[in-house]
Amino acid sequence: MTRILTAAAGIPVLILAIWSPWPQVFAALAAIAGLIALSEFYALAHKVEINPYELLGYTASVIIAVCFMLDHRPWIIFVFIATALVSLTLSVARTEEMSNSIASSSATLFGVAYIGLTVGCLIGVRMIADSLTRPPTAHLASKLLTMFFAMVMLTDTGAYYVGRSLGEHKLAPQVSPGKTIEGSIGGVVAAIASGPLCKLIFFHEIPLWHAIALGAAIGLVGQVGDLAESMLKRGSQVKDSGTLLPGHGGMLDRIDSILFCAPVLYYYSRLFL
Repeated sequence: MTRILTAAAGIPVLILAIWSPWPQVFAALAAIAGLIALSEFYALAHKVEINPYELLGYTASVIIAVCFMLDHRPWIIFVFIATALVSLTLSVARTEEMSNSIASSSATLFGVAYIGLTVGCLIGVRMIADSLTRPPTAHLASKLLTMFFAMVMLTDTGAYYVGRSLGEHKLAPQVSPGKTIEGSIGGVVAAIASGPLCKLIFFHEIPLWHAIALGAAIGLVGQVGDLAESMLKRGSQVKDSGTLLPGHGGMLDRIDSILFCAPVLYYYSRLFL
C-alpha cells in the first residue's frame, strides 16, 4: 500500500512537469532527481571504501543538464574531459589514498555518465521543438516523454504481475533472486503493447511501427538497467539505495530503468523523427 500511495503522489507531479508550458520545470525536476540519485550512487561507492569527489560530480552533472537545456551538446564532451582531469588532479592532494586514486576518479566520472548524462538525455528530449517533425507535431516533447514513462512503468508492472503469477525460472538469481524469465517476457510484452495504446490515446502522429519498436527496446533495456542497479546494491551489500521514497527505497531504485532507457528515447527522437 505504501508503494502505491507514493506512486499516486509522484505521478501527478511528473505529468504536470512534463506538460508544463515551461520546459524548464521538467528540466529542474529531472536535475534534482538526478542529483539525489547521484548522491545515493556515491553513498554506495563509500560502502566499498571508494571515495569519489562528490562536489565535482554534482557540479559536472548540473552543467551537463544546462548544456542539454540550452542544446550546447559540444560542451558536454568538455565537461567529461574536465571532470576526468580535475578528479585526477584532486587525487594528488590525497596522497594517503594513493592506492585508491584510480577507483575514486573512476567512480566520480562513472556517476556523472551513469546518472548525470542519462538524466540530461531526458532534459534534451523535453527541449525538443514541435517543428522537429514535418508537419510540426503539437506538444511533441510532452507526448514523447509521456509515452516513454508509460512504457517504463508498464514494463515494471507487467514484469511484476506476470512474474508473481507465472514465474518459475530465475532470470539472474545471483543479482536479483526475485526476477524470473517469465516476468521479464511479461514486461517486454507490456511495453510493446503500451506503444500502440499511447498512439491511440494521445500520440496519433507517431508511426505504429515506431511505437512498437520503441516499446520493445525500452522493455528490454529497462530491465537491464534494473538488474545493473541491483548488482551495484548487492556489491555494496545494501537492500536499497536509500530511504527517500516509502515503499520504493531511494531515488536511484526508482529511476534505474529510466536511466538506461533515456538514451534510447533521446537518440530515437534525434535519428528517426
